[in-house]
Amino acid sequence: MRVSVRPALLVLLAVLGACAPATMEEAAATVRVVPGGWIEDRWVHLDGEVFALPAPPLDADTSTSGLDVIYPYVWQRYGADGEPLARVDLPARARWIHARPLPVVGLENGLYTEAGGLRGYPAKDAALTEDGLYWSDGEALWRERERLLDGAFERVLVVADRVLALERDRGVYWPGEQEIELPTDWFAADAAADLYLLTPTGVVWLDAEGYELAIYPGRFEQIAVDATRGVWLLDDAGNVRHLTLELEETW
Repeated sequence: MRVSVRPALLVLLAVLGACAPATMEEAAATVRVVPGGWIEDRWVHLDGEVFALPAPPLDADTSTSGLDVIYPYVWQRYGADGEPLARVDLPARARWIHARPLPVVGLENGLYTEAGGLRGYPAKDAALTEDGLYWSDGEALWRERERLLDGAFERVLVVADRVLALERDRGVYWPGEQEIELPTDWFAADAAADLYLLTPTGVVWLDAEGYELAIYPGRFEQIAVDATRGVWLLDDAGNVRHLTLELEETW
């Protein structure tokens, strides 16, 4: 990998670091996988490039637009080479970010999107699509203010261009309300054309219809999946692994 940090960029990053108070102490993990690579402390390893952030982020995700990271009250987007592209001052403390299909930030008091600003939805998780903002409060799946499905949904994803809300033992698609069975011990999930779940014994690969296609054994803490970048995993020893979408090891 080649380091792409330029002297001018280092100066800019130092300035931006002052805009992310307390982030160094409050980052939840020293290593975080994202589609295309990983972040270790404040160093980003993404698609063969290496560059520095002003401080370790609270959360991060990648999309075709670049790398999106959040600090307690700041949302920052970077290009693949580390060039700062956009910055948003958030109206409340950030909790998480999902950049795919479109970026949405989970705040302590709602959800924040580029186009709509702050929405005071009590969301546990959300996915922003061209069709609207889908979110769950742990009691139902909503699209904006429209209640769609009842259920204790913990995660909201887009699988094969359909919204999929995940409960402990089932997933429900919208529209259509098609249900698929899930392993009850899953604790993390991501998706591309198919669904990938982390369980205490490994990665479970399910197709869009819910059929189990493969299992990659191991003890993992994080997962990030992308249709072109494959599957990225962080194991319980802090090591990053990369697999194909068919759960074949690449290194």
